[in-house]
Amino acid sequence: MKRIRNLPLYVKIPAVIIVLLFGAVALAFRIGSPDTPVDINNPVGLIEKSYVDTSRDRQLDTYVWYPTEAIGLVEVVDDNAVFKGFSAIRNAPMKDQTHPLIILSHGSGGNRANQGWLAPDLARQGAIVVAANHPGSTSRDSAAATNILAWNRPQDVSFLIDSVLADEELAQLIDPTRIAVVGHSLGGYTSFAIGGGELSIDQFAEYCNDFADNPDCMFYRNGGVDFSQVDRGQFEKNYKDDRVSAVVVIDPAYAKAFKPDSLEGRTPTLLIAPPSASLEFGDLKVDYLAEQAQLNDNYVEMSGAYHFTYLPECKPIGFYLLMVVEEDGEMLCWPEENKTRAEFHQETTGLITTFLRAEAILN
Repeated sequence: MKRIRNLPLYVKIPAVIIVLLFGAVALAFRIGSPDTPVDINNPVGLIEKSYVDTSRDRQLDTYVWYPTEAIGLVEVVDDNAVFKGFSAIRNAPMKDQTHPLIILSHGSGGNRANQGWLAPDLARQGAIVVAANHPGSTSRDSAAATNILAWNRPQDVSFLIDSVLADEELAQLIDPTRIAVVGHSLGGYTSFAIGGGELSIDQFAEYCNDFADNPDCMFYRNGGVDFSQVDRGQFEKNYKDDRVSAVVVIDPAYAKAFKPDSLEGRTPTLLIAPPSASLEFGDLKVDYLAEQAQLNDNYVEMSGAYHFTYLPECKPIGFYLLMVVEEDGEMLCWPEENKTRAEFHQETTGLITTFLRAEAILN
């Protein structure tokens, strides 16, 4: 079974599947479905907030997870026909103490719920966790022409930090010295950029010239993107946010486009990915980043995982439903090797929490 990495979520997936997977309407159930039971053990709180960056005309619709001692109605949120949702108590009171802030950044064509398997565990360990939809690369709002504007992503994260630290409801509960960012796919680029990594449009163009049939390059070519017309100043600018003390990068996009000399003074980084040696597509790998940034033990290859392992768990019918709806649609729910997706999620969560404790983000 082939394994695909760094494949944007929208490649080969038409609008009908995006709506099906990530929801024209987010489904919430007060009881669990047979495939998604309610987790009533140590529940977390959930609120929704929207922050508008008027300077860039971008509205960031967020989920905010947080620890709570409330006893209340636990719901399954963002449960749909293919993916399992997550459990939370909406609008529960927050613990009156200071918490670290962790920002999550989803992949291309995904949304704020994509790492709903991770966020509650981080909240249970004391963090306030914020995930936003990134306009131009989120569900039902994603195209090649807007995805190439990668610089919007790290600016979204910095704006989110600004907004949360100015939010009357949240600011007094956050320790501004303990901020981390976690991202997957294009969100992985985002977290790496927040940590100081800089892109080179020439490196990316050269990579796509050498490997034109790789799915990320095909996406931009089929979308009519001319790399020579990309705003070089914006694409290659340094977006490091010094308020962020640690970043977690999960199987990132643009891996071969990062300038080597930008990786030296980066924020402490954990890089998680499937094994580069198992790739089907030439040179579509992230071990380049691990080598250039000298991550050593902070680079973890997860044997048996693939790019979509870091999406929510699929329901038993999900694989077959996607197979029927669209050719190759089932790639989102391919079974992992050696372990279940839930087991990979548990392992990934453990790696992240261990790293964040070592960096004094989590207690």
